[in-house]
Amino acid sequence: MPDSVFYVSAHADDALLFRGEGLFTDLHTPDVKTVQILVTAGDAGRTDGWWEARETACLEAMAGTLTPGPVTSAKVTVNGHRMQRYTAPTWVVFALRLPDGNLDGNGFPATGNRSLTKLRNGSIGSMSAVDGSTTYTGWADLVATLRAIVASQRGTTVRPWVNTADHDRGANPGDHPDHWATGEAVLAFAAAAGLNRLWWVSYDTRNRPPNLAGYALDIKWLPFRLHGWTIDDLMSVLPNAQEWAWWGERSYAREETG
Repeated sequence: MPDSVFYVSAHADDALLFRGEGLFTDLHTPDVKTVQILVTAGDAGRTDGWWEARETACLEAMAGTLTPGPVTSAKVTVNGHRMQRYTAPTWVVFALRLPDGNLDGNGFPATGNRSLTKLRNGSIGSMSAVDGSTTYTGWADLVATLRAIVASQRGTTVRPWVNTADHDRGANPGDHPDHWATGEAVLAFAAAAGLNRLWWVSYDTRNRPPNLAGYALDIKWLPFRLHGWTIDDLMSVLPNAQEWAWWGERSYAREETG
């Protein structure tokens, strides 16, 4: 099996916005399989096809950079949970489709005001995917499922890298609660599972100096724009220029090994 690298994202565009240059590089590195796990549907409480469009746009952001071969789709079961898996010759996407937790972590009425934050802190005991495919019976169940996905895809790398939002509020202040919760889920198993960790900064990068230019900026821009153009095709919503202005020229992260 090829070496693997992992991106665990709360929402379909997180890796593009906050680590897109790394994602593009991994997608085009020979003998590397890039595995992205989308924890929530990113539905924003909508039931008008928004989350389906975002998921499709994530796939186009990866395939549209001219990665080789066709993309296939299948329902798979991991740790007793049904989920969507998309597979291409050099990458895989797993979509768990849990409800978006909203900017305050309180969720949306359309999904019973459920959120990753509430599952993590125990204020709810279970959480179902927005498509009804499965129900997670507690935080430990979700963490175990993420760990099982990684175990199934890790290849021959002794210590593969997992990229995700930083769980540390000091290093990554003012972030979306779904981002923090996703980082905390990875934190719960990554070191014990023998993974090196890259913790990216999300929203707070807008308050930091631009540090991407030239080729690095170009390879981050392309998948972000592919995502935006696909959303426009499906939902008639133009690519978000404000988000690019905030986060496009910036990429901050810290690494942990061992």
